[in-house]
Amino acid sequence: MPRWFGAVIFFSVAAAIWTLVHVYLYTRVATALDLGTAGRTAFKVAVAGLALAYLLGRLLDTRWDDAAMVLTWVGAIWMGFAALAATAFAVRDLGIALPVMGLVKWGGLDPEVAAGIGRWSARVALAVAAGGLAWGLFVVQRGPQAKDVEVTLKGLPRALDGFRIVQLSDIHIGETVGEAYLDKVVGVANGLDADLVVITGDLSDEHDGGDGSGLRQLASIRSRHGILVSTGNHEVYAGGQGAVDAIERAGMKVLRQSHVVIDGGLVLAGVDDPTFLGGRDKVAEAMATAVAGRPEGLPVVLLSHQPLAMDAAAELGIGLVLCGHTHGGQLPPFQVLNRLAYRFISGLHRVGDTQVYVSNGAGYWGPPVRVFAEPEVARVTLRAE
Repeated sequence: MPRWFGAVIFFSVAAAIWTLVHVYLYTRVATALDLGTAGRTAFKVAVAGLALAYLLGRLLDTRWDDAAMVLTWVGAIWMGFAALAATAFAVRDLGIALPVMGLVKWGGLDPEVAAGIGRWSARVALAVAAGGLAWGLFVVQRGPQAKDVEVTLKGLPRALDGFRIVQLSDIHIGETVGEAYLDKVVGVANGLDADLVVITGDLSDEHDGGDGSGLRQLASIRSRHGILVSTGNHEVYAGGQGAVDAIERAGMKVLRQSHVVIDGGLVLAGVDDPTFLGGRDKVAEAMATAVAGRPEGLPVVLLSHQPLAMDAAAELGIGLVLCGHTHGGQLPPFQVLNRLAYRFISGLHRVGDTQVYVSNGAGYWGPPVRVFAEPEVARVTLRAE
């Protein structure tokens, strides 16, 4: 299938889902607030405008910067609210509205009482969504939090016991992630006394790295052994090879089906995102290429944007895989939806003798909102057996 045709299908499905979400929200909110005829008309216009705001902001970005930024921020915040509200109303419908309808049908509840329950439960769902939005905005604006992870790595030389790898992922420079947010990311990372910094994909959404200033901010993070990077799917969307070149111009080394040896005792390997490789089924082969020719007996840490092909990693004897991509779900309902696509979406896991750490990500994409998935900068301390 040509890539352009796949993109058309993806955006068509996304547009259909986004439309259905807004139809659903309109019916639920209009009922909850008892809007009259004029109120319903005004609400329809407002919902349609908010649904289109993010897209319009992106389209106007190259011509009317100020207006585009306002639209992008409004649209992004609305995206977060829409996701939370759709989740809250879905829980309300399944947990309250349907059982109440059943009671009315079987004569166990007065219809007027049921109608009152429906209105008030809808208002509670709306309030929960609004509260979740406020909390999620605060969590993002506070910036990423440091997270300590300790991993015992088979074969690690005693001289490297306590080696600190600081992992960042999914920063998404551009749109609403700018210099101020990057200052928070860099500040947290610089406070973790890294022996090595790794970034597991989705550094920037700016085409070919934009003017490079955001990438240079990331490259300024202090580390004894520099910064190693694996590509993410957004590097493809942001220019492919041009985005990779911009990362390397900023002073970071991109590992693409390749590896380096650190202090003669630790192998760091990296693979491209499946979007670069041509599909998920290519990841295992890319892992094998990345570790081919490595020094025998040395432990391997692999950078892989998406947590895929972990059984293959175990078969290859890779001791630790560092991933991102999932954002830990970022906000409901994506914690549930992500689990349909990925075996692991956050935290430390084990597959055979291979350990897998999936970062929540240091930034965010789309809504500047995180609920039940705080942004993080992980310090992974390696321990010898």
